[in-house]
Amino acid sequence: MVWVRYVLVPGFTDDPREIHEAAAFAAGLGNVERLDVLPFHKLGASKYEQLGFPFPLADTPTPSTELTAVVRER
Repeated sequence: MVWVRYVLVPGFTDDPREIHEAAAFAAGLGNVERLDVLPFHKLGASKYEQLGFPFPLADTPTPSTELTAVVRER
């Protein structure tokens, strides 16, 4: 039993073709019980700041609820 978690990051993992290919790959494995689409968030940004590192995705927006819903339906 395998659970797949797909992080939806605008500008990085939101290409419809790539999403379809990733879902098809997971479905073809035969042992995937669940596939979760997780919207990107910036909750870890403060950890980078505390460590003195720049947060590499600071300018990346979180995906809209509409985009997240569309990807989850595919």
